[in-house]
Amino acid sequence: MITFIALLIIAILAGALFWYRRRQAAQPAAKPLPVPAPAGRELPAKYGKDEVVLMVKDPYWLYAYWELSDAKKEELKRRFGPGAWEKSRPLLRVYDLTNHPYDFLQAPFFEIAITDMADNWYIHTGKSSSTFCVDLGRWFPEYGFVTIARSNIVTTPADKPSSVIDPLWPPLEACWQAVERYGKAKGFSSIQLVKTQK
Repeated sequence: MITFIALLIIAILAGALFWYRRRQAAQPAAKPLPVPAPAGRELPAKYGKDEVVLMVKDPYWLYAYWELSDAKKEELKRRFGPGAWEKSRPLLRVYDLTNHPYDFLQAPFFEIAITDMADNWYIHTGKSSSTFCVDLGRWFPEYGFVTIARSNIVTTPADKPSSVIDPLWPPLEACWQAVERYGKAKGFSSIQLVKTQK
């Protein structure tokens, strides 16, 4: 009886396999669909915003990039007269806000002369663990420095390891000294020490 059931199961499986292969042979091979080329989307050269973005490069350097719209240039010409843009020169004013948070009148600053063609600049501050902000502006002979746009505020990282030691994470040397003291007191090797901890 068991032999008959086994032969019946084998016959059913062989029939299903024969049917599946015949069905696959009857269907034409599927052709892959053509993949359309991605639409050419280029990033715009300008976004029409008046802004300055300041970023930290390392403990001693900052990086600033900016954009000024034509509308802002026209506004300056209306405000200071025709030819004001040509008579003035562009400047970056870098404020050190470390000891004067948000106090731009008291904070020390230095200026960097740039060109009208520039839209980014690397700024050497020479100070780690300090807070900075940048004003993009123009120097007018009659009016002095006029701010056009102000950047975000950034803080440069420290140029050395932190002196703060977390009590939950002791220095590596302290961990090894504790293991060494424990092993000498018990007379264990490292393998035996691990086994005793389990």
